Amino acid sequence: MAGRDGKKIAEEKARWTQKFKTDRSPQVKTDLDIEVDALYTPADLTDVDYLRDLGFPGEYPFTRGPYPEMSRRRPWRYSVFTGFDSPEETNARWKFLYQSGQPSFSIVYDLPTHLGLDSDDPRAEGEAGRVGLPLNTVEDFDILFADLPMGAAPFNSNMETLAALIVAFYVAAAQRRGIPIESLQGSISNDPLATAACKGTAVFPVEAGVRLATDLIEYSTQHLPRFYPINLKGVNLSEGGANMAQEVGFTFANGLCYIQETLKRGLPIDAFAPKLSFFFSSTTHIFEEAAKYRAARRLWARLLKERFGAKEPASMALRFTGYACPLWLQFEEPELNLVRAALAALACALGGAQAMPHPGYDEAYAIPTEKSQSLALGTQQILAEETNITKAVDPLGGSYYMEYLTNQLEQKIAQKMKEIEDYGGPMKAINDGYMQRDVLDYFYRDQEAVRTGQRVVVRHNKYRLEGEEEPGKKLTLHQPNPEAVERHITRLRRVRAERDSSKVQACLKRLRGAAAGKENVMPHLIEAATACATLGEMTGALKEVFGTFKEPIVV
Repeated sequence: MAGRDGKKIAEEKARWTQKFKTDRSPQVKTDLDIEVDALYTPADLTDVDYLRDLGFPGEYPFTRGPYPEMSRRRPWRYSVFTGFDSPEETNARWKFLYQSGQPSFSIVYDLPTHLGLDSDDPRAEGEAGRVGLPLNTVEDFDILFADLPMGAAPFNSNMETLAALIVAFYVAAAQRRGIPIESLQGSISNDPLATAACKGTAVFPVEAGVRLATDLIEYSTQHLPRFYPINLKGVNLSEGGANMAQEVGFTFANGLCYIQETLKRGLPIDAFAPKLSFFFSSTTHIFEEAAKYRAARRLWARLLKERFGAKEPASMALRFTGYACPLWLQFEEPELNLVRAALAALACALGGAQAMPHPGYDEAYAIPTEKSQSLALGTQQILAEETNITKAVDPLGGSYYMEYLTNQLEQKIAQKMKEIEDYGGPMKAINDGYMQRDVLDYFYRDQEAVRTGQRVVVRHNKYRLEGEEEPGKKLTLHQPNPEAVERHITRLRRVRAERDSSKVQACLKRLRGAAAGKENVMPHLIEAATACATLGEMTGALKEVFGTFKEPIVV
């Protein structure tokens, strides 16, 4: 990009550096040990070919975005995650957010649901509805979408290991309403590899989790044309302490595993690759994060084209949801999390996100309140509609510093991918604890940097206020509603008592048979959900065949 004046510019930069002695200043590096100069010029980009490496939005290599005009005409999808107490309580919050301008429904589940436990399971005592929505039967889905446009608005579900079961409930509920399943929109995490690596809610052994994930990808490709069956969860790795290169590199390694497993089913790459999406998180490091997303798009496009022979542009175009990294939200003076989250959202926007489920500033303490979620939604709306950052596509593109960072991030991400491939792939790396160990090593170093003050966290390790009121004391926090949870459990028991139990048992038997063989289990999950089998019963049937995940010891 330096052109014919590159040599002259390089000479002038050297003169400037010597004149102002900038090369004698203390070394400055990013979190990934990328050395940062005081100034960047076209001479620093002699190896960048615009048409080869940047191109145009909506065209290969998609560095500048997966769509031609990105957010110029329509902003990214406004969103906040919601889920607590019961389907009724969550439905009420959804209605509030829908009226406030959220055009989709994004759900987070409680811990028992993630683990495949029904709300009245003794192991779920005290946890049902506590940190998310409890969901046990197809009737819960009916209540969740009461008086809301199911099928006409996207449903985005934060569920990994048991994603196939949740989609089975979604399909069964739509069929009960007479909604053609071809019209169902939305996405689901469906990333058991990231869950086993960093989240701690893996249910089945890694190999069985990948088999279920692939079943859902195959079924969705054939029957749910508007639904994204896998949302690869880089955010899980970030929440576990990963840096940017680990987040994207390990996620890409996981993605290649799912692609290879799906290809074994006989599906052409261009049939299902357009249905793959990603979920990454952002810190407040705006330039590095924007560069991360640009590098990720370019690297993914090249992988799909060169390694798998994808021909359709939609197969090569990386689409992602961006989220403020939860580890960067703090307990001290929590109102400042409004600023941190807004800056992370700005990084997502400048990096070209397609959606942002923005966090509430109180999420370091509890489930966000209606007030904090209103502020979170408004933050996105202000960014998109008051700042003018959406007027041009990829507005940071062409910045000498941005293109330098993009190149550096691509190299770091590719290096992490190669580490996993050389180790034998993500399933082996996770089963052996290799991926987990690599993330924990970085997280330890990062926390040491915070402890020593090398990385500044305002009000936490610098600029602390003397005599400050106990963090969070002045906040109005979400209060759990045990009566709502009890009503939910009562309904669960009523459904069990009123359903045709023999039909349920027959469905579960067929499900076990399919799981034991090579048949896609999705039709059997949908059949069981329609018969009012519970999440716990379906999970239990699969555990009889697959067994359970054993966490590796990481030292």
